[in-house]
Amino acid sequence: MKNIKKYLIRFLPIILFCSISVKQSAQTTEFKTLFGEVVNDSIDISGIHVINANSGGKTITDQQGSFQIGVRKMDSVYFSSVQIKKQLIVITEQIYSSDSIKVYLEPLVNVLDNVTVRPHNLSGNIQSDLALVDKKDILNFDDVGVPGYKGNRKEKIVFRNNSSVLLSTLLMPLGMPLNIEAVYKQLSGYYDTLRKSRALDKKNKAAVDIIQFYGLTFFKNEFNLNENNLYEFVIGALENTEMEQNFNFGNHGLVLLDLSNFYNSLYE
Repeated sequence: MKNIKKYLIRFLPIILFCSISVKQSAQTTEFKTLFGEVVNDSIDISGIHVINANSGGKTITDQQGSFQIGVRKMDSVYFSSVQIKKQLIVITEQIYSSDSIKVYLEPLVNVLDNVTVRPHNLSGNIQSDLALVDKKDILNFDDVGVPGYKGNRKEKIVFRNNSSVLLSTLLMPLGMPLNIEAVYKQLSGYYDTLRKSRALDKKNKAAVDIIQFYGLTFFKNEFNLNENNLYEFVIGALENTEMEQNFNFGNHGLVLLDLSNFYNSLYE
C-alpha cells in the first residue's frame, strides 16, 4: 500500500500536466465555421475584409454582406474596408455558441479641406453627387423571368472512356451523324487530360479554401509551416486523406486529425 501511494505521489504531477496539456491542445484546435452578416444601409456591404487576427484566416463579404470564417473561442476578428471604420469583435462563448451573427458597421466619413465646387451643379459631397449621375441599369434574364446560367461554362465531355465511344457508335440509329470531333478528342486523350485538369483545379481550390479558413498563423504554430511549404503540405494532405470531404461537411475536428496524421506520416 505504501509503495502504491509512493508511486501515485511521484506520477500525479505528470498525469495532471498531461491532462492539462491535452485540454489546452483541444482548445487551441477547436475550430468552428462562424456564419455572419454585416449590416449598414448607407454603404456597399460587399467586399468587406473579415480577418481572424489569431489564426490568420480571412475572407470577404458577398453581395448580400454575408461571410463565413473559421474561429475559435476568444479569437479576435477584424472588419476592414476603405469605407468603414475598422471594427473588432471578440469571439466570446455566446458568439461561439450562436448559429450566426450580425455585425453593424460604422461608415468612415472622410472630410476634405478646401473643396472647390465645380460647375455642373456639383455640391462637393461625393456621395450626393454620385447619386445624381444618370445610371442605366443592365437588363438581364432575371429581370424578365427567363432562366439562365450564371456560372462559367465548361466544355462538355461527351464520352466517359474509349468503350463508350464504341458502344455509342454501335447503338447509333441509322442516319444519325457521328460526332467526329468528340470521338477524336476521346481517342486522342484530350478528354482524359481535361478530366485531370479539372480535378487538379478542384484540388487547388480546396487547398486555398482550407488555408484561408484556418490561416497561416495556425499552420505555422501547429505544424511549423511557412508560406513556402504550406501549399504543398495541404495538397499532400488532400491527396492522402479524406480531408476535403471532412472540410466540406464542416467536420473540423476530423480535418485537424487528417492534417496531424499526414504530418506525422512525413516523419515516420
